[in-house]
Amino acid sequence: MHWRFVPAVIASAVMAVWGIGALIRPRSLESFVGVRAETPLGTSEIRAVFGGMFIAWGVAAIVLLEPIVFAVLGAAWLADLAVRIVAVFADRVPAKQALSVLGIALAMGVSFLSGYWLA
Repeated sequence: MHWRFVPAVIASAVMAVWGIGALIRPRSLESFVGVRAETPLGTSEIRAVFGGMFIAWGVAAIVLLEPIVFAVLGAAWLADLAVRIVAVFADRVPAKQALSVLGIALAMGVSFLSGYWLA
């Protein structure tokens, strides 16, 4: 593995570990990012999206080590960032929560894109 992939691989590992946490303890997202499951279907959704998909995307990026995979994940995180910025105003997200999730999305997006732009 080339040093240029290090930030993207770290972001991939973070994503996979976050996914494992959401899969095993879906309620842990409530204190971290404010997501709360109030029904069994909501809990299932957290396990599937934040758990299964994050694990799959993170592991796939680590296994493949392809710049285009990092680019797609980086673009997805930056799209997430853009939508969250709109949601801050549209949904009146509290500033403290907004800053943490905006920071996470920005850091993940930039880290993943570094694996594309530096390749």
